[in-house]
Amino acid sequence: MSKLPQEIIVDILIYLPAKSLIRFKCVCRSWRSLISDPQFAKLHLKRAYEDENINRQRLLVAADPLYSVDFEAASDGDNGNTLVKLPYPNAESHNDSFAVGLFLGSCDGIVCILNEVDNVVLWNPSTRESKKLPGPSSSLHKDFSTGLGYDSSTDDYKMVIASSATASTGSDQIMVEVFTLKTNTWRTVQGSLSGITLGSCHGVFWNGALLWLGKQESGAAQDLDVIVPFDVEEEKFMEAVPLPNHFYTAVLSISGNCLCVFGKLQPFGSYFEAWLASEYYVKTSWRRLFAVPVDKLYLDCYSSEVWLTKKGEVLLDNHGCPGILTLYHPVEDAKKLLKVENDGDPFYESAIYTESLVSIC
Repeated sequence: MSKLPQEIIVDILIYLPAKSLIRFKCVCRSWRSLISDPQFAKLHLKRAYEDENINRQRLLVAADPLYSVDFEAASDGDNGNTLVKLPYPNAESHNDSFAVGLFLGSCDGIVCILNEVDNVVLWNPSTRESKKLPGPSSSLHKDFSTGLGYDSSTDDYKMVIASSATASTGSDQIMVEVFTLKTNTWRTVQGSLSGITLGSCHGVFWNGALLWLGKQESGAAQDLDVIVPFDVEEEKFMEAVPLPNHFYTAVLSISGNCLCVFGKLQPFGSYFEAWLASEYYVKTSWRRLFAVPVDKLYLDCYSSEVWLTKKGEVLLDNHGCPGILTLYHPVEDAKKLLKVENDGDPFYESAIYTESLVSIC
Protein backbone atom coordinates (compact mmCIF):
# COMPACT_ATOMS: atom_id res chain seq x y z
CA MET A 1 0.00 0.00 0.00
CA SER A 2 3.04 2.27 0.21
CA LYS A 3 2.68 2.90 -3.54
CA LEU A 4 -0.91 4.07 -3.22
CA PRO A 5 -1.56 7.82 -3.22
CA GLN A 6 -2.11 9.26 0.27
CA GLU A 7 -5.70 10.26 -0.49
CA ILE A 8 -6.57 6.67 -1.46
CA ILE A 9 -5.11 5.37 1.80
CA VAL A 10 -7.14 7.94 3.73
CA ASP A 11 -10.33 6.98 1.84
CA ILE A 12 -9.79 3.34 2.83
CA LEU A 13 -8.84 3.89 6.46
CA ILE A 14 -11.72 6.23 7.38
CA TYR A 15 -14.14 3.31 6.91
CA LEU A 16 -12.42 1.23 9.60
CA PRO A 17 -13.44 1.19 13.29
CA ALA A 18 -11.44 3.19 15.80
CA LYS A 19 -10.17 0.05 17.56
CA SER A 20 -8.55 -1.23 14.35
CA LEU A 21 -7.05 2.15 13.50
CA ILE A 22 -5.43 2.42 16.92
CA ARG A 23 -3.76 -0.95 16.32
CA PHE A 24 -2.69 0.14 12.83
CA LYS A 25 -0.62 2.97 14.31
CA CYS A 26 2.05 0.30 14.78
CA VAL A 27 2.23 -0.52 11.05
CA CYS A 28 4.63 2.29 10.16
CA ARG A 29 5.54 5.86 11.07
CA SER A 30 3.51 7.39 8.26
CA TRP A 31 0.36 5.54 9.34
CA ARG A 32 0.93 6.53 12.96
CA SER A 33 1.25 10.16 11.91
CA LEU A 34 -1.83 9.96 9.68
CA ILE A 35 -4.11 8.25 12.20
CA SER A 36 -2.96 10.62 14.98
CA ASP A 37 -3.75 13.68 12.86
CA PRO A 38 -6.80 15.63 14.21
CA GLN A 39 -7.94 16.24 10.63
CA PHE A 40 -8.06 12.50 10.00
CA ALA A 41 -10.09 12.08 13.19
CA LYS A 42 -12.60 14.63 11.86
CA LEU A 43 -12.86 12.84 8.50
CA HIS A 44 -13.32 9.51 10.30
CA LEU A 45 -16.09 10.98 12.48
CA LYS A 46 -17.78 12.73 9.54
CA ARG A 47 -17.88 9.46 7.60
CA ALA A 48 -19.49 7.70 10.57
CA TYR A 49 -22.24 10.32 10.77
CA GLU A 50 -22.93 10.46 7.02
CA ASP A 51 -22.74 6.78 6.01
CA GLU A 52 -25.72 4.76 7.22
CA ASN A 53 -23.84 1.51 6.56
CA ILE A 54 -21.24 2.33 9.22
CA ASN A 55 -22.08 1.24 12.74
CA ARG A 56 -20.24 3.21 15.43
CA GLN A 57 -22.98 4.03 17.95
CA ARG A 58 -22.60 2.35 21.34
CA LEU A 59 -24.31 2.29 24.72
CA LEU A 60 -21.87 2.82 27.59
CA VAL A 61 -23.15 1.02 30.69
CA ALA A 62 -21.51 2.00 33.99
CA ALA A 63 -22.06 -1.36 35.64
CA ASP A 64 -19.33 -3.33 37.36
CA PRO A 65 -17.61 -4.24 35.06
CA LEU A 66 -18.01 -1.36 32.59
CA TYR A 67 -19.60 -2.35 29.27
CA SER A 68 -19.78 -0.98 25.75
CA VAL A 69 -22.90 -2.36 24.05
CA ASP A 70 -23.11 -2.65 20.27
CA PHE A 71 -26.90 -2.66 19.96
CA GLU A 72 -26.79 -2.83 16.16
CA ALA A 73 -24.87 -6.12 16.47
CA ALA A 74 -27.53 -7.32 18.92
CA SER A 75 -30.22 -6.28 16.47
CA ASP A 76 -28.49 -8.36 13.76
CA GLY A 77 -28.21 -11.38 16.09
CA ASP A 78 -24.42 -11.07 16.43
CA ASN A 79 -24.39 -11.82 20.16
CA GLY A 80 -20.65 -12.52 20.23
CA ASN A 81 -19.85 -8.86 19.50
CA THR A 82 -22.68 -7.24 21.44
CA LEU A 83 -21.09 -6.76 24.87
CA VAL A 84 -17.47 -5.60 25.29
CA LYS A 85 -15.91 -5.06 28.72
CA LEU A 86 -13.93 -1.84 29.16
CA PRO A 87 -11.49 -0.80 31.89
CA TYR A 88 -12.60 2.17 33.92
CA PRO A 89 -10.73 5.35 32.94
CA ASN A 90 -7.97 6.90 35.01
CA ALA A 91 -8.62 10.42 36.18
CA GLU A 92 -4.91 11.34 36.19
CA SER A 93 -1.59 9.97 35.00
CA HIS A 94 -1.18 7.87 38.12
CA ASN A 95 -3.42 4.89 38.80
CA ASP A 96 -6.37 6.83 40.17
CA SER A 97 -9.10 4.51 38.91
CA PHE A 98 -12.67 5.38 39.72
CA ALA A 99 -16.25 4.36 39.17
CA VAL A 100 -18.82 6.45 37.30
CA GLY A 101 -21.23 8.39 39.48
CA LEU A 102 -23.11 10.30 36.75
CA PHE A 103 -22.88 10.79 33.01
CA LEU A 104 -23.01 14.53 32.31
CA GLY A 105 -23.01 14.44 28.50
CA SER A 106 -21.63 12.91 25.31
CA CYS A 107 -20.47 14.39 22.00
CA ASP A 108 -18.39 13.03 19.08
CA GLY A 109 -17.12 10.05 21.08
CA ILE A 110 -16.18 12.07 24.18
CA VAL A 111 -18.10 11.30 27.36
CA CYS A 112 -18.25 13.61 30.37
CA ILE A 113 -18.38 11.85 33.74
CA LEU A 114 -18.83 12.85 37.36
CA ASN A 115 -17.03 10.15 39.30
CA GLU A 116 -17.63 8.91 42.82
CA VAL A 117 -15.11 11.34 44.32
CA ASP A 118 -16.77 14.32 42.56
CA ASN A 119 -14.19 14.81 39.83
CA VAL A 120 -15.48 15.92 36.43
CA VAL A 121 -13.66 13.89 33.77
CA LEU A 122 -13.71 13.85 29.96
CA TRP A 123 -13.08 10.39 28.51
CA ASN A 124 -12.93 8.84 25.07
CA PRO A 125 -13.78 5.13 25.57
CA SER A 126 -12.35 4.26 22.12
CA THR A 127 -8.88 5.80 22.56
CA ARG A 128 -8.93 5.49 26.39
CA GLU A 129 -7.77 9.09 26.73
CA SER A 130 -9.08 10.90 29.80
CA LYS A 131 -8.73 14.36 31.28
CA LYS A 132 -9.69 15.57 34.75
CA LEU A 133 -11.32 19.00 34.58
CA PRO A 134 -10.99 21.81 37.12
CA GLY A 135 -14.04 21.82 39.35
CA PRO A 136 -17.01 24.10 38.52
CA SER A 137 -18.41 26.38 41.20
CA SER A 138 -21.77 24.58 41.02
CA SER A 139 -22.51 21.51 43.09
CA LEU A 140 -23.47 18.77 40.66
CA HIS A 141 -25.36 16.91 43.36
CA LYS A 142 -28.11 19.53 43.19
CA ASP A 143 -30.65 19.98 40.41
CA PHE A 144 -28.65 20.90 37.33
CA SER A 145 -28.97 20.23 33.63
CA THR A 146 -25.70 19.31 31.93
CA GLY A 147 -24.43 18.61 28.44
CA LEU A 148 -21.38 18.36 26.20
CA GLY A 149 -21.35 20.05 22.78
CA TYR A 150 -19.11 21.16 19.93
CA ASP A 151 -18.56 24.77 18.83
CA SER A 152 -17.67 24.62 15.12
CA SER A 153 -16.76 28.33 15.02
CA THR A 154 -13.82 27.79 17.39
CA ASP A 155 -13.28 24.05 16.81
CA ASP A 156 -13.70 23.48 20.54
CA TYR A 157 -15.73 21.29 22.88
CA LYS A 158 -17.81 22.87 25.64
CA MET A 159 -19.23 21.41 28.82
CA VAL A 160 -22.37 23.24 29.99
CA ILE A 161 -24.00 23.23 33.42
CA ALA A 162 -27.31 25.08 33.85
CA SER A 163 -29.15 25.49 37.13
CA SER A 164 -32.47 23.67 36.98
CA ALA A 165 -34.58 26.79 37.46
CA THR A 166 -38.23 26.58 38.37
CA ALA A 167 -40.93 28.92 37.15
CA SER A 168 -42.19 29.32 40.75
CA THR A 169 -39.10 31.31 41.80
CA GLY A 170 -40.41 34.35 39.93
CA SER A 171 -37.04 34.96 38.27
CA ASP A 172 -36.18 34.28 34.64
CA GLN A 173 -32.44 34.29 35.32
CA ILE A 174 -30.48 31.04 35.25
CA MET A 175 -26.81 30.64 36.08
CA VAL A 176 -24.96 28.79 33.32
CA GLU A 177 -21.35 27.62 33.60
CA VAL A 178 -19.42 26.84 30.42
CA PHE A 179 -16.14 24.94 30.27
CA THR A 180 -14.05 25.21 27.09
CA LEU A 181 -11.54 22.45 26.41
CA LYS A 182 -8.95 24.67 24.68
CA THR A 183 -8.72 27.16 27.54
CA ASN A 184 -9.28 24.54 30.28
CA THR A 185 -11.39 27.07 32.21
CA TRP A 186 -14.96 27.62 33.36
CA ARG A 187 -16.91 30.83 32.71
CA THR A 188 -20.27 31.97 34.04
CA VAL A 189 -22.85 33.33 31.61
CA GLN A 190 -26.35 34.60 32.32
CA GLY A 191 -29.26 32.68 30.88
CA SER A 192 -32.93 33.61 30.76
CA LEU A 193 -35.97 31.33 30.64
CA SER A 194 -39.45 32.74 31.14
CA GLY A 195 -41.97 30.53 32.94
CA ILE A 196 -39.99 27.34 32.33
CA THR A 197 -38.91 24.63 34.74
CA LEU A 198 -35.70 23.09 33.43
CA GLY A 199 -35.40 19.40 34.31
CA SER A 200 -32.37 17.83 35.96
CA CYS A 201 -30.80 15.68 33.23
CA HIS A 202 -28.02 15.51 30.65
CA GLY A 203 -28.98 16.89 27.28
CA VAL A 204 -28.35 15.68 23.74
CA PHE A 205 -26.25 17.68 21.28
CA TRP A 206 -27.89 18.14 17.87
CA ASN A 207 -27.38 20.70 15.08
CA GLY A 208 -25.25 23.04 17.17
CA ALA A 209 -27.45 23.08 20.26
CA LEU A 210 -27.79 21.21 23.53
CA LEU A 211 -31.39 20.08 23.98
CA TRP A 212 -33.00 19.57 27.37
CA LEU A 213 -36.54 18.72 28.43
CA GLY A 214 -38.56 21.16 30.52
CA LYS A 215 -42.01 22.25 31.63
CA GLN A 216 -43.56 25.56 30.58
CA GLU A 217 -46.44 27.31 32.30
CA SER A 218 -49.48 27.27 30.04
CA GLY A 219 -52.36 28.41 32.26
CA ALA A 220 -53.98 25.00 31.82
CA ALA A 221 -54.26 22.15 34.32
CA GLN A 222 -51.03 20.65 32.99
CA ASP A 223 -47.85 22.47 32.11
CA LEU A 224 -46.60 22.20 28.55
CA ASP A 225 -43.80 19.69 27.82
CA VAL A 226 -41.08 21.53 25.91
CA ILE A 227 -37.60 21.12 24.43
CA VAL A 228 -35.23 23.79 25.73
CA PRO A 229 -32.36 24.46 23.27
CA PHE A 230 -29.05 26.07 24.28
CA ASP A 231 -26.93 27.43 21.41
CA VAL A 232 -23.38 26.19 22.12
CA GLU A 233 -21.67 28.78 19.88
CA GLU A 234 -23.67 31.80 21.09
CA GLU A 235 -23.89 30.42 24.66
CA LYS A 236 -27.51 31.40 25.10
CA PHE A 237 -30.94 29.78 25.39
CA MET A 238 -33.17 29.69 22.33
CA GLU A 239 -36.97 29.65 22.21
CA ALA A 240 -38.50 26.59 23.84
CA VAL A 241 -40.42 24.25 21.52
CA PRO A 242 -43.45 22.14 22.56
CA LEU A 243 -43.19 18.36 22.39
CA PRO A 244 -45.73 16.61 20.13
CA ASN A 245 -47.56 15.10 23.13
CA HIS A 246 -47.80 15.32 26.93
CA PHE A 247 -45.62 12.69 28.62
CA TYR A 248 -45.33 11.44 32.17
CA THR A 249 -41.65 10.64 31.52
CA ALA A 250 -39.72 11.31 28.31
CA VAL A 251 -36.24 10.82 26.87
CA LEU A 252 -34.57 12.63 23.95
CA SER A 253 -32.38 10.72 21.51
CA ILE A 254 -30.87 11.02 18.02
CA SER A 255 -31.54 8.65 15.12
CA GLY A 256 -29.54 9.40 11.97
CA ASN A 257 -30.23 13.06 11.16
CA CYS A 258 -33.44 13.16 13.17
CA LEU A 259 -34.41 13.92 16.75
CA CYS A 260 -36.44 11.32 18.64
CA VAL A 261 -38.56 11.59 21.75
CA PHE A 262 -39.68 8.49 23.62
CA GLY A 263 -42.10 8.64 26.50
CA LYS A 264 -44.72 7.08 28.75
CA LEU A 265 -48.08 8.84 28.73
CA GLN A 266 -49.13 7.89 32.28
CA PRO A 267 -47.32 6.71 35.45
CA PHE A 268 -49.03 3.30 35.35
CA GLY A 269 -50.28 1.29 32.40
CA SER A 270 -51.03 3.39 29.31
CA TYR A 271 -48.76 3.56 26.25
CA PHE A 272 -45.13 4.04 25.31
CA GLU A 273 -44.77 6.35 22.30
CA ALA A 274 -41.96 7.26 19.90
CA TRP A 275 -41.89 10.43 17.80
CA LEU A 276 -39.40 11.55 15.14
CA ALA A 277 -38.61 15.00 13.70
CA SER A 278 -36.09 16.34 11.19
CA GLU A 279 -36.79 19.88 12.45
CA TYR A 280 -38.01 19.88 16.03
CA TYR A 281 -39.04 23.57 15.90
CA VAL A 282 -41.48 22.85 13.04
CA LYS A 283 -44.69 21.36 14.49
CA THR A 284 -45.64 19.54 11.30
CA SER A 285 -42.22 17.88 11.16
CA TRP A 286 -43.08 15.56 14.05
CA ARG A 287 -44.49 12.15 13.19
CA ARG A 288 -45.44 9.35 15.55
CA LEU A 289 -43.54 6.14 14.84
CA PHE A 290 -45.56 3.89 17.12
CA ALA A 291 -47.52 3.58 20.36
CA VAL A 292 -47.40 0.29 22.26
CA PRO A 293 -48.84 -0.77 25.64
CA VAL A 294 -46.17 -0.52 28.31
CA ASP A 295 -46.92 -4.03 29.58
CA LYS A 296 -45.19 -5.35 26.45
CA LEU A 297 -41.92 -3.82 27.67
CA TYR A 298 -39.72 -3.88 30.75
CA LEU A 299 -40.74 -0.45 31.91
CA ASP A 300 -41.11 -0.87 35.65
CA CYS A 301 -38.41 1.76 36.07
CA TYR A 302 -37.63 4.97 34.25
CA SER A 303 -35.68 4.29 31.09
CA SER A 304 -32.58 6.51 31.11
CA GLU A 305 -31.41 5.86 27.55
CA VAL A 306 -33.48 4.98 24.50
CA TRP A 307 -32.25 4.49 20.94
CA LEU A 308 -33.75 3.55 17.59
CA THR A 309 -31.74 0.96 15.64
CA LYS A 310 -31.41 0.85 11.85
CA LYS A 311 -33.92 -2.02 11.75
CA GLY A 312 -36.50 0.04 13.61
CA GLU A 313 -36.01 -1.72 16.94
CA VAL A 314 -36.06 0.34 20.14
CA LEU A 315 -33.22 -0.08 22.63
CA LEU A 316 -34.38 0.44 26.22
CA ASP A 317 -32.03 0.69 29.16
CA ASN A 318 -34.24 0.51 32.21
CA HIS A 319 -31.68 2.09 34.54
CA GLY A 320 -30.49 -1.20 35.96
CA CYS A 321 -33.88 -2.76 36.71
CA PRO A 322 -32.89 -5.57 36.88
CA GLY A 323 -29.77 -5.24 34.71
CA ILE A 324 -31.67 -5.95 31.49
CA LEU A 325 -31.45 -4.16 28.15
CA THR A 326 -34.45 -4.60 25.87
CA LEU A 327 -34.58 -4.50 22.07
CA TYR A 328 -38.21 -4.19 21.00
CA HIS A 329 -39.54 -4.31 17.43
CA PRO A 330 -42.90 -2.49 17.42
CA VAL A 331 -43.98 -3.76 13.99
CA GLU A 332 -43.21 -7.43 14.64
CA ASP A 333 -44.15 -7.15 18.34
CA ALA A 334 -40.95 -9.02 19.22
CA LYS A 335 -38.31 -8.32 21.85
CA LYS A 336 -34.81 -9.48 22.72
CA LEU A 337 -33.38 -9.26 26.23
CA LEU A 338 -29.69 -8.56 26.88
CA LYS A 339 -28.44 -9.38 30.37
CA VAL A 340 -25.73 -7.09 31.71
CA GLU A 341 -23.42 -8.61 34.31
CA ASN A 342 -23.19 -6.29 37.29
CA ASP A 343 -21.52 -6.77 40.66
CA GLY A 344 -22.08 -3.17 41.76
CA ASP A 345 -25.01 -0.80 42.28
CA PRO A 346 -27.99 -2.17 40.29
CA PHE A 347 -29.10 1.39 39.46
CA TYR A 348 -26.20 2.15 37.17
CA GLU A 349 -25.82 5.04 34.72
CA SER A 350 -25.71 4.72 30.93
CA ALA A 351 -25.00 6.96 27.95
CA ILE A 352 -24.96 6.75 24.15
CA TYR A 353 -21.64 7.56 22.48
CA THR A 354 -19.96 7.31 19.07
CA GLU A 355 -16.72 5.40 18.60
CA SER A 356 -14.20 7.99 17.41
CA LEU A 357 -10.55 9.05 17.35
CA VAL A 358 -11.27 12.57 18.67
CA SER A 359 -8.51 13.54 21.09
CA ILE A 360 -9.14 15.19 24.42
CA CYS A 361 -5.51 16.22 24.68
